[in-house]
Amino acid sequence: MFAFIAAKDAREILRDGRLVWAGGLIFLLLAVALAAGWQRHAQINSERSAGQALDYDAWLQQGRRHPHDAAEQGMHVFKPEPPLSVLDPGIEPYVGSTVWLQAHRQSELKFRPAQDATGLQRFGELSPAWVLQVLLPLLIIVIGFNAISGEYERGTLRQLLSLGVSARSLLLGKAAALGGCIALLILPAAAILSLILLTGAAAADRLDVLCRTAWLFAAYGLYLGFYIFLTLAVSALVRSSRAALVLLLAFWVATTLIAPRAASEAASLLYPTPSRLDFDEHLSHEIGEAADQAWAANFGVRTQWDAALPLSKWGAALQVDDHAGYGVLDQTFGKLWDTFERQEWMQRWVGIVAPVTALRSFSMGLAGTDFTQHRDFSSAAEAHRRLIQDIVSDDLIKHADPLGNAHFTYKAGPELWASVPQFHYSLPRASFALAHHWQSLILLAVLFGVAVGLAHRAVSRPLMR
Repeated sequence: MFAFIAAKDAREILRDGRLVWAGGLIFLLLAVALAAGWQRHAQINSERSAGQALDYDAWLQQGRRHPHDAAEQGMHVFKPEPPLSVLDPGIEPYVGSTVWLQAHRQSELKFRPAQDATGLQRFGELSPAWVLQVLLPLLIIVIGFNAISGEYERGTLRQLLSLGVSARSLLLGKAAALGGCIALLILPAAAILSLILLTGAAAADRLDVLCRTAWLFAAYGLYLGFYIFLTLAVSALVRSSRAALVLLLAFWVATTLIAPRAASEAASLLYPTPSRLDFDEHLSHEIGEAADQAWAANFGVRTQWDAALPLSKWGAALQVDDHAGYGVLDQTFGKLWDTFERQEWMQRWVGIVAPVTALRSFSMGLAGTDFTQHRDFSSAAEAHRRLIQDIVSDDLIKHADPLGNAHFTYKAGPELWASVPQFHYSLPRASFALAHHWQSLILLAVLFGVAVGLAHRAVSRPLMR
């Protein structure tokens, strides 16, 4: 009976035409988004890899010069694009891709792709994740709002009941029909995506990419399953196809379009971030105070670069000055990043009433395009910057101190530049993402269970009469 109901409903959906036209349009958008994402990913990775190699080559070929001058010039490092950004670009278009590793100061990532975009960027990024999160639930509503209410209005529900159909068979049959129709759209795109990911990823990363993809399939399955059973529950409770459609569309608009924006604004109000000017002023003040204390403790001078300090001590002074600022940088940037993560945490838990926010958090996390992994890259870049400063300061201490007032005449050669390793960043594994986003997956599972329970209870009502 379950299979009979599923086959009957699937034929009706296909004959109706809504799936063909609406589903065909969504499939076309999904294909275009996949192609655009793959092209963007390949181009960005190619550009950043080339930029990384050219910048390091320029560092090695800079000739003989004073080590501190080289440290002031620094180098640039580039953030690699995660393979699954093809599916979900997340925050990548809105955060920088390049860090300048300069002396004395931690830099923010620069060159945001959104800065080069047109005004259409304000309407959102067309990506496979956006299509799955926003448009597919709408398609489920459009083809399923009358799944049970339509049977009641046509009088065919009693015919089904007269055959001894149980609530479970009726519910699962209609859910299978809806799910099967949606699978017709998703599975070809999923196969293409899997092929792109497995062929494009490095051999060492393929297992991790496969693991991430499997978890993403599970999360999207729970999300779409929630909408399938919610649609059936409303269709059974209301018994009017028109009323069911209005209620479901209102829910979709409120939870998919309005709630995420409202959650973002509320998170910004609850966990405000400082302005760029205030942040820079506070950071400069704190670094200055820490440096003054360190200079007084190590050299007995009141201010930085005091005239009483011999030039022969400037190598050690540079090292003291840098290390004095490390704690301030960690505390100040850490506080700012913690604020961003609290905002993200609040938006994630809005998923209790708006499932799309929970799914977005999990999707970006497993795709490697969320703030947590952006922060991990920033920390790795800062660690490399400090390594450069330590190597340069150690060389100045070793070679410049005996020169006395001829300190600035010292020139380091290529052997010093080669002692600075090239920056390499490995994306965190899937376990890192799961550790930070498992709450979102649990929330999606709970919402799916609630929708199934509500649908079973709603469908059981006509059977008990």
